Amino acid sequence: MVNRRSIRGVLSNFLGTYTSRYSDYDGYWLFGLLVERLTAPVEVDLLDPTVKDSGSGPMDTAMILARTKFAGQMHKAGLSPTYVKGAQLRIERLPGIKRGAVNFRPTDGFDLVFSATAVLDTRQVFLSKRTLFVAPHNPDMELRSIQRLSKDSG
Repeated sequence: MVNRRSIRGVLSNFLGTYTSRYSDYDGYWLFGLLVERLTAPVEVDLLDPTVKDSGSGPMDTAMILARTKFAGQMHKAGLSPTYVKGAQLRIERLPGIKRGAVNFRPTDGFDLVFSATAVLDTRQVFLSKRTLFVAPHNPDMELRSIQRLSKDSG
């Protein structure tokens, strides 16, 4: 029997996979393409089944990917979707420019805070957060994913 408290692991694993390098758009890390556009927090209903891929850009991709990866983690954990009455992702850019590194080269960027919240049928609320340094997309400093390069050359 699966314990509803496994939602803690679901939220943590979701944020890990969602913020990974495998979340890309056109072969580049998705969040580098979004960071400058995030002038206000973005919220995503992770349970909304009505949103379909409109193919219109990185923000749509970020929302669709969030829902897909959350559902995938729920499935992996064997947690019934009926246990979760609400689930949200909030992405917020913290104020101020920071100095960080991309591919071992110094660059300016921002801290993004990813907060995932789930409300269970028992009314328990669970939260997981992750803060990452994200530099704005710069194709001169970033590497394109091998998968995307393979598609372009094939």
